[in-house]
Amino acid sequence: MNWSSIQDVIDWGTVPDWFGAVGSIASVLFVYLGLRGEIRARRNDDLRIRATQARLVSAVAEIRGTSVLRVGVANESDAPVLDVVVLARLVPPDDPDAPPVGLAAAKQVRRIPGHDVHDLFVTVAAEHRLRPADTVLVDLTFTDHDGNRWHRIGAGQPEPVG
Repeated sequence: MNWSSIQDVIDWGTVPDWFGAVGSIASVLFVYLGLRGEIRARRNDDLRIRATQARLVSAVAEIRGTSVLRVGVANESDAPVLDVVVLARLVPPDDPDAPPVGLAAAKQVRRIPGHDVHDLFVTVAAEHRLRPADTVLVDLTFTDHDGNRWHRIGAGQPEPVG
């Protein structure tokens, strides 16, 4: 087969045509990446605004004896929080990197008004004996005034549910 006749038929363009094509592709890519970054920034801003009330809701566990925890759920916002679910979990003292172990069934509170602290007393399952040096994490799930569902572990940042 004679390739020279094919090369004579196909017009590969000029160097300026190639630079124009590469420039067009690069500009489309640049616009796409900029738009994607802007969308991500707006989502982060939206999440930050939505989490304003959620950051003001927290829970702290206090060990009372060997089988009872007092969990104080504080709502420091102006609006009530609804459908609060509290789950106390023990961080294994011999392996802090291991997943926490559930201490008891979850407790629920229907509503906690704004600027209020609600105390829950959790009776720990019989197979667990608490010591004053134990670390207890509180899993807190609740619905804010705007209907957004949130989950917070210990002192961590609230994360949207669903």
